[in-house]
Formats: sequence, structure tokens, C-alpha cells
Amino acid sequence: MVSVVCVASTGCMRRGPQPEPPPENTIVVDVANASTGTFTAQERRESSAMHHFLVGQLSLNDQDYNTALENFSAAAELADEPVPLIHAKLADLYLRFGELDKALASASTALNENPSDPSVRLLYAGVLEALGRDAEAEPHYKKLIEDFPGKFDAYVLLSNLYVKQGRFQLSIDTLKQLERVDPSDSLAHYYLGRTFELMERYPQAEAEYMKVFEADPTLNRGSVELLRVLLRNKKTDRAKALCERMLHKDPSNAIARKVLGHLMLGEAKLDEALKHLVVLEGLEADASDTRFKIALIQMEKRNFDEAVRELNLVLATKPEHSEARYYLASIYAGNGKRQEALKELFLIERGDPMFVKARTFSAFILRQDNDLKRARKVILEAREVEPDNKNLLLYYVLIMRDLKEYEEAEELMREALKRDPNDERLLFNLALVLHERGAEPEALGLMEKVVELNPRNSDALNYLAYGLIERGHDLNRAQDLARRALEVKPQDPFYLDTLGWAQLKAGKLADAEASLSKAATLASDDLVILDHYIEVLLALKKFEKAVGLMKGVVDRGLTDEEKEDEDTLAAYQRIRDRLKTILAEQPKLKTVEKSAFNTTSETSPDHSMLEWEMLMTSTQ
Repeated sequence: MVSVVCVASTGCMRRGPQPEPPPENTIVVDVANASTGTFTAQERRESSAMHHFLVGQLSLNDQDYNTALENFSAAAELADEPVPLIHAKLADLYLRFGELDKALASASTALNENPSDPSVRLLYAGVLEALGRDAEAEPHYKKLIEDFPGKFDAYVLLSNLYVKQGRFQLSIDTLKQLERVDPSDSLAHYYLGRTFELMERYPQAEAEYMKVFEADPTLNRGSVELLRVLLRNKKTDRAKALCERMLHKDPSNAIARKVLGHLMLGEAKLDEALKHLVVLEGLEADASDTRFKIALIQMEKRNFDEAVRELNLVLATKPEHSEARYYLASIYAGNGKRQEALKELFLIERGDPMFVKARTFSAFILRQDNDLKRARKVILEAREVEPDNKNLLLYYVLIMRDLKEYEEAEELMREALKRDPNDERLLFNLALVLHERGAEPEALGLMEKVVELNPRNSDALNYLAYGLIERGHDLNRAQDLARRALEVKPQDPFYLDTLGWAQLKAGKLADAEASLSKAATLASDDLVILDHYIEVLLALKKFEKAVGLMKGVVDRGLTDEEKEDEDTLAAYQRIRDRLKTILAEQPKLKTVEKSAFNTTSETSPDHSMLEWEMLMTSTQ
């Protein structure tokens, strides 16, 4: 983070002596002559440099990279001496635009001024390597390892550089050095396995990949590589055992299932089994495969700036690397740079293996931004490529529901159910469409069928429970259904709300208070849940607590989005009217302080990310 400090001494961005030097990444602004209205030529130059720097920073924050580049360039030209911070930003911007020569020049200037900055040195070495100047990059990687022994990416990139040059033993030595630095990390073993595999030393490769595989509780990491090495070394029995172990851990593992299926047919199908494994890529001059994997590791470590830099290096030399572009977009979206994410996703063209996934993610972002018509158009493009993809169909129907185009949504669901009448997801979503159309009896009947097909479908259980409450039927069964849903998801605030609402209707006030209090804590931004909680507080005559909550709600008001939701709007109006009535009946309660009403809860989930995960992996 850059801070701007105003002082009474003359000079801005100047190297002259300071009584107390400002902290690193602080830019000093001269205000000595601010009241006189007169500036020397030097001061005007420094003021202009500061102006361009601030405009550049603001443009960067606004994702206007062209304006940022223009202003940082102007600031660099106006500064008396090179400012490392500015040139590092310029290097990143040039890299973003694929201008490697200019990125190298800016990184070189930043490195000369601040040779102790590891990120700039790594960037400089990376650009050199991307330009094919491996011999010049090598000493910079070595220097990084010497000065920063814990910087894992320097080891991996140096080892990859040695592999490209056929200097395998140096690659192995470098990775062994990384292994000694952090024995608990399996990264060194992965790349040692890769190096041995390239050398066709399969037993050693198998041993290293096995260490990666065993270190991962999910049995996913290293599994593809380990299977590939076993098959290349004709160890089919070992490969079968590995597939069976993977399937025991995850019965839906597609690769293990396909490979095992071919292996069960005998040795003649060995080549077919190998086709389902990721083929080892050839050695590339730009090291894009290694950089891409490093970027994914940096993402796991939440080092997003480093990940973006690595992904931009990949794309600068290999713009068709759609996976790098997709993950770059995911970082942007996760950091709120949604338009920048969309820009990257739309660069992935039809025919690319990542096209459908990119269009689906784009539709997700657009729907979150309430750009529903554009979201529909984008998801339709994905469906044109994969018309039988049920996830795409269900997300398209979700957008249709948002647009209140229920007839089309119902027609699509019924057509899909003709082909697969017992698909619980299709039945569940048709029920939701019918509910929104007001066809509640048929919706409840479909939900009963869903629960019959899958007794642990918690959303269907909760829907049935709430439906019984609303109709005033069989409150005991409603409570049982809600409890069954909570067995699947014990902390779900909506299931807790359903249970509490049923308990309240059944007169079990103490139980209802406990359930609804927990629900309101987990989802303090949901007014329907809060309305139910307030009702049980009033039933228990806990007026002060109820009034405090109601005052908090009324004082906070509704967002535009909440005003569009009928249930939320109705709950707000009930709370407001109830408060007015109680204060008229009991004027002394007017002195009750409002309770804090949080718009988000520390314990509530990120609903947008849950929705994305459900879209990609859901069974409901």
C-alpha cells in the first residue's frame, strides 16, 4: 500500500537528506509553499509527477489499465531519479499488455534501484526467460535462492530451466535443495517425479509421485502422474490397485473409473487406458506449464499478486493458454474486479476446451450483477456447445426464474424429465418453478418424489416441512422433516428457521426460541428469519429484546435488492407495523435502544461462492 505524507520541507520524490526518513513505499509531498501560490519550475515538475502517480494509482484501482500505464509512464519521466515503485507497476502493466521488452526495461530499472526486492527480481528473471534469454535468467534465480531460501518458486523455475537445457542432474540437485528447506511440502517431490519421468527413469519417478499422492488426504494430487508412470512401466496390477483405492475414496473419480475399465479388459487396452491420462507436455521454451502450476499454488496460498504475475507471464508468451486466462479471471472476480474477469473470460473462444466453463462462469458473474438478459445469452452460448449438460440446463432455468419467465422454464424441465423421469435435480427444480407459478399441490407432490428417491435431499426435506407449516398440516411431521434436513446440514440457518417456525406453531415456545435464535445468528441479514424470531420473543413476552431488534430493522431500512423480494418486503412491513402497534400500546418501550442489525454475519456463508460451487458440483 502506498501512503502520501505532507511535510513542510521542500522537495517531492527527492533524494536529498531527510531528518526522519519516511517509511518504505511513502511518497512525500511538499506543502511549504502551498499558501504562497508561487512554485519554482522544479516544484511544478514534482507536483505534476505526483499528480500523474495518483491518477495512475486511481486508474489501476478502477481497472483502467491504459490510463494507469499512461500516467505511471508520465510520472516516471517527470521524477528526478527512478522510483522503484513506479517502475515495478509499469513492468506489471507492460506484462499485462504482452509487451515483454518494455516490461523487461521497467523491471530492470526497478531492480537496479531496489535489488533487495524478491518479487521484482523474480519478475525480471521471468521476463528474461520468456524472451528466451535463459542464460541471463539463471543467475537471478540462483541469487533469489541464496538471498531468500524459502522462496519455493525460484527453485522450481530454476529446475525447469535446467530441464529445458537437458541439464537434468542440476534440476535434481536444485529440487533436493528445496526438499531440505521444507521437507513437509510435496512440491519438490512432484517436480522430481517430472524430471525423472522425462529422463525415463520410471522407478524413481514412481517413488516421487507416490510421495505426492500419499501426502494428499483426497488422493488426487499426483494421481494422474503416478498412474501414467505405472502404465508406461507396464505395472498394470499396481495401476489397477491405485485406481481401486482412488475409487474407494471417491466413487465418482472419472479418470480412475475409465482407466480401471480399460485395464480390466486386459493388456491389449493399455494404450486406451493411457489416453485418459494427461499427456506429459513437451519441454517449452517459455516454461508455461511450470509457471501455471506455480500460479495455482500461489492461489492456494492466497498470494494473489504473485499468482497474477505468473499467469500474465504465461499469457504473454502463450495467449491461447485458456486455463491460465480462466484462473486469472477467477482471481479478478474474487477481488471484486468483475468487469476485468468478464473481459478475460470472453477472450476464451468457442472450440476451446475451456469455453463452456468460461461462459458458465461469465453467466454466474452477470447474474450476480443482475444483468440477467446478458447472463441468459451467455449461458445459451454454452448450451449450444453442450446441449445435454444438465448443470447448464439447471442454471439456465435459474436465470429464467429470475426473469420470471416461468412458462419457458417449466417447458424445459418437463422436456428434460421425459428423457430422465427419475432425475432428482430435474424434479426438484421443476417443483421450484411450479411453486413460483402458484401450482403448490403439484410442487409438493414432486418434492415428495424427490425425498422418496433420495431421503437425504435436505433442500427437498426442508421445502416439504415449510409447506406443511404454511398449510397448517401435520406440524409433527414438519418438525421431523426439518430435523432430518438438519442431520445433513446442522448449521443451515434456513433449516433451523423451518424447525423453529414449526415449533412455534406447535406451541413449543422454548424450543422455538432456541432454534430461531441460532438461525438469526447464522443469517442476521435475512428478515424473514428475524421476523420469525421476533414473533417468538413476543410470544414469550420478551418485549424489550423484540423491540430493540425491530427498531434496528426499521432504522436500517431496505436495500433496493431487498425491496424487489416479496418475502423480504412483507417481513419488513410486518416488523414495522408490529413495532408501531407495540409502542402505541406500551409507550415506555420507546426508550429501548435499538439492537445492532448486521447486514452480514461473521458466521454466515458467502452465498455467491456457495452458489458457484453448487452449480459446478451439486447433487440437488
